[in-house]
Amino acid sequence: MLSEQRYEEIYQLLEREGSVRTITLCDALQTSRETIRRDLETMEAKGLLRRIRGGAMKLEVPQNKDLTYTSFSKRREEHISDKEAIALEAVNHICEGQAIALDSGTTALFLAKAVKARFRSLTVVTNSLAVAQELAGAEGITLVLTGGVYRADEEAFVSDVATLIFSRINVDIFFLTTCGISVERGVTYQRMDEISVQNKMMEAADRTIVLADSSKMGNNSLVKMCGLEDISMVITDSGVSAAQAEAFESAGVRVVISKERKG
Repeated sequence: MLSEQRYEEIYQLLEREGSVRTITLCDALQTSRETIRRDLETMEAKGLLRRIRGGAMKLEVPQNKDLTYTSFSKRREEHISDKEAIALEAVNHICEGQAIALDSGTTALFLAKAVKARFRSLTVVTNSLAVAQELAGAEGITLVLTGGVYRADEEAFVSDVATLIFSRINVDIFFLTTCGISVERGVTYQRMDEISVQNKMMEAADRTIVLADSSKMGNNSLVKMCGLEDISMVITDSGVSAAQAEAFESAGVRVVISKERKG
C-alpha cells in the first residue's frame, strides 16, 4: 500500500472513531509500527491529526500547516479568466437532459455559472454549497445537494454522510477539479476529507472529466485520489505547455485546451 493510501485510511478511521491506537492501525493496514509512526508524524506535521501516547486522535478543526493551502474564497479570485474559459469549453461536452456531478472546487463554480446560462433541462448533483447557491432556483435545473458535514473554509459538505446518495443515483459526467494532476501520480489533493465524496461521484458517473487550469498541470499534492486510467479527458487553458499536453496524450488521456479569453 502506498503512503498516500495509508494516510487516507488513517484519516477516514479517525473521522469515524475519533481516536485510534497504533496497534490497531498496524493490524488494519498490515504494516509495521515503525511505518505507522512515520505516517502519524507526517500527518501531524500536515495538521491532519494529533499524536497521543499509543496512537492518534482526530482534530476537531484540522489545522493544515501546509502553507500552500488557500481557502475557497481566496482561490475563487485566482486564475479567473482561465477558469471561465475552461467552464465555457466544458459545457460543450454536456447535453440537455443529462445528469452531471460537480465537486466543490472553484472551477466547478465557474462551470455552474456557465451551465445556468446554457441549459434548460439538466440535473446537477453537488456537495458544494457555493455551487448550490449559484444554481438554486435556476430554470430547468434539478439541483441535488449531498448534505454531510459542512466545512466552511471549502464551502462544501464532506464526510461519509455526503457519499450516501451516490449508491442510489447515476450521473452521465463527473467534472472533477483538483489541486494537481501529473502523468506520474495522477490526480492529487492537499487534504483528504473530500476524497471520499469525489470517489463516490466517480463511481456513480459514466465518465470523469478533469477541469484543471494550467497551474495544476504537472503538479503533485499530498494525497492521491486516482490514476489517469480513471479519467477520460482533461480540460485546461492555453497556458499549458505543448510538452505537458503531449505527455498526457501519450499516457492515453485526451487534453482539450480552451479558447483564450481576453480581458
